Amino acid sequence: PRPEGMSNPLASLSLVAKGGIKAPAGALTGKVVALYFSAHWCPPCRGFTPMLCEFYETLKAQGETLEVIFVSADKSQEEFDEYFEKHQSDWLAVDFKAEKERASLSKRYQVKGIPTLIVVDSKGEPVVTEARQDVQGAQNAEKAVAVLSQWKKAAGDWRETVGTALGGQSGAAAGDAAALRAARLASLEGRMASAAAQTAEPSA
Repeated sequence: PRPEGMSNPLASLSLVAKGGIKAPAGALTGKVVALYFSAHWCPPCRGFTPMLCEFYETLKAQGETLEVIFVSADKSQEEFDEYFEKHQSDWLAVDFKAEKERASLSKRYQVKGIPTLIVVDSKGEPVVTEARQDVQGAQNAEKAVAVLSQWKKAAGDWRETVGTALGGQSGAAAGDAAALRAARLASLEGRMASAAAQTAEPSA
């Protein structure tokens, strides 16, 4: 088994909201979470960030539960503040002062370049590594909702209570969710096998 620290790389992150306010422990609970690796000095990032903002705000207006975590590659606190405060939506960020945490995330998710957007499940495992392309293709509200629906399926976060572990509260929820996903898959396979058997039987 992996070390406990690797089981959920997001559980103990130093997250902040706009204004440097520390995010509450349950800020990620029950939400689809996407990590946004970006920086103000990067021209492609400055091109993609407005698209991500529009995508995020469109979904929020629809009442959807998406949370973006900005993982900065900026070169100074001042650049981070400028980029996060003035050019991004009201999502969260890893505190710029938490340099080791930011570097660890880049290594953990094998980020080769920026901008990179990665959707993770309730255990912090990457489930959509090319989410940037999804956002770029979602040019209206209907497409944005469809993309988020696909992300939800990929993350397996079909249960409202999933994600409590991401809030730093308990490690049990993620394992519980995995067990429930396995049970649901087993149930689905059982139904498919039953249907196949019925199809194979000669009709009366």
